[in-house]
Amino acid sequence: MRADDDRPPFLGGAAPVGSLTGGLWARLRRTEARPTVSAAGGPAVEAAAFAATVERAAAGLGRRGMCPDDIIGVLAPVGPDRLTAVYTVMAMGGLALPLDLDSDLETITEILTTVDARMILVTAPLAGIARELADRSRVRQVVAFGEAPETTPFSELLQPSPDGSGYDPARGLFDNGILDCSAAEAGIESTLHGHRELLRRFHAVSHELALTCRDTVVLDSACDESERAVLGAAALWAGASVVITSAEDEDEIAAVVEAHAATVRSSPAPQRVAVGHAAG
Repeated sequence: MRADDDRPPFLGGAAPVGSLTGGLWARLRRTEARPTVSAAGGPAVEAAAFAATVERAAAGLGRRGMCPDDIIGVLAPVGPDRLTAVYTVMAMGGLALPLDLDSDLETITEILTTVDARMILVTAPLAGIARELADRSRVRQVVAFGEAPETTPFSELLQPSPDGSGYDPARGLFDNGILDCSAAEAGIESTLHGHRELLRRFHAVSHELALTCRDTVVLDSACDESERAVLGAAALWAGASVVITSAEDEDEIAAVVEAHAATVRSSPAPQRVAVGHAAG
């Protein structure tokens, strides 16, 4: 922390276990700080509730047949639902596969088939596309945020186990991460961002930005998925609030930063900004 910074530290010493959110809920419920997670201009959810949702949904995925190391597609615009989906898959020990909304169905189908994905987490407005992708690939389950025909509501993942059993996502007995895939002339190219890499980046960004519970962090579409996941987790572990925007345009992102009096932004690289200004 900078010498001239009088912001209080937030429960120093703790770190993720197993996945970027492993232990986060327990950490947040022990503090008086009340950080939130929200879409830009949307309602805010307490970060503790957000973290609890991830843990419960991860256990719910296990009850629906997901195993550690499974690859799960995520089809959603950048926002709280997408971040929830990515963290949930990793919390269950899987690899989150972000699906590019700008790609054609043939390309996405090829990616899903190549990596043998069997499940997609999707926002309700995109559920029709997810169902078509399932018909074209080996995907057998589509879980939707909200109500959508022929899908499993995400809310069902949050139900308690009927017999009280189930995998504990916080045990940390697995690797997990984010799998980036794209089409190339030679076929599907993939880059794996595993837990060890993500955790190294988590510690680096936490140290470089000296995040505290007085910060507000803006995550946007202009940074890559793994960077967004790392910075979002680092913010929540520090007790900072997180605002997520699907904006990619610099002026739009700057407007979100200013509107929320944000102190940190995710692009062009994670950096501090002067409150009320777009650039740091």
